[in-house]
Amino acid sequence: MTNSVSFGRALRPKFFFEDKFVPLNNGSFGSCPRSLLPVLHDFRQKMEQLPDLFLQHDVFLFLDKNREKLSSLVHCDPEDLAFILNASYGTNSVLRSLSFNPGDKILCFSTVYNAVESNLAFMEDHHKAKLVPVVLTYPLSDQDILDLAKETIERELTAEPSVPIRVAIFDAISSVPGVRFPFEAMIKLVREYKILSLVDGAHAAGQIPLNLREADPDFFVSNLHKWLFVPRASAFLYVPKRNQGLVHPAVINSSYKRTSKGEASGFQGEFVWPGTIDFSTHLCIIAALEFRQSLGGEEAIQGYCNDLARQGGQLVADRWGTEVLENDDRTLTVAMTNVRLPFANKQNKPVGEVTTAFKEKWILEHATVGQPYCHNGTWYVRLSAQVYNDLDDFSYFAEATQKICKELEE
Repeated sequence: MTNSVSFGRALRPKFFFEDKFVPLNNGSFGSCPRSLLPVLHDFRQKMEQLPDLFLQHDVFLFLDKNREKLSSLVHCDPEDLAFILNASYGTNSVLRSLSFNPGDKILCFSTVYNAVESNLAFMEDHHKAKLVPVVLTYPLSDQDILDLAKETIERELTAEPSVPIRVAIFDAISSVPGVRFPFEAMIKLVREYKILSLVDGAHAAGQIPLNLREADPDFFVSNLHKWLFVPRASAFLYVPKRNQGLVHPAVINSSYKRTSKGEASGFQGEFVWPGTIDFSTHLCIIAALEFRQSLGGEEAIQGYCNDLARQGGQLVADRWGTEVLENDDRTLTVAMTNVRLPFANKQNKPVGEVTTAFKEKWILEHATVGQPYCHNGTWYVRLSAQVYNDLDDFSYFAEATQKICKELEE
């Protein structure tokens, strides 16, 4: 693992965690550094001091500067980025904007995030779209996933050649299991069949390098508060200019623009002003990136977290006599590791009940937390490695969880 005095438990005072808390679930809600709070409050104070000037003029200048900085990180034209509250807002905006005839299809995957799953159910109910799911049972290789997708697409097109698959939605890094998805190759694959690609990159920014110009998705969303240290809630929607006329915000506002083919879209105008909101979190992106640079920058941060996730996951698996969810090519683990729990649910309790029981015992009795889930009938926990974690955190979690598993099996 990369050795650095900057990383590990010694860095935890730079965040707001309670002293005895062992945080191993960054993937759910992110974590805000202490140094970002004064920046956030400063922008909020500016807004209150002269609200008319700030909200009708200054905020747009600040947004432009932050969008320019973010575009350098993810490698794209700043005019192709729009700030949104979270990734779910972005996927809703795209899916609900696209035109569907009854029966038109959406390619999706069984590991889709639960909010997106509900969004897809809405598309079935209100747009009469037909879902085409690809079932993923991990561990799988990247090629396995691509082959399953290709087989599914060709089966559907053979069965109903006149019914299009309008869009494919897939992750950059899935939520549960918390694994990297071969999204770059999937973008190319679906494009071969003239299928639009919508990438849910909720966990991507800050956890993996992004080059959107090179990957060239049709649509891409990512949270900034999960892994990039931007205060909650902040995210972006990337839409290249060729597709900007297709998309409108999930909440239509006064800037809505009807567009005809070949006409300039209202993409920036519609998304930049969703109505009167607190824009302050988006204005902290520059400060968040400066904080990350003070720790050594993206390569150092991502390298440390990836190494720690792999070593920490193996430590926990060895303690429990289980295994890490990983494929032979070791492409699944980034900064989140997935370890099989020493728990068989012998009492056959409902999934929701088990999940709640684990979380309550972790937080209330042991001052730690992970993300439990059931995949293919097997119970795992997703653990996040962040710059303020070290192997001692994983060791503590392993011991606490062994006790909990015994209690829940009784």
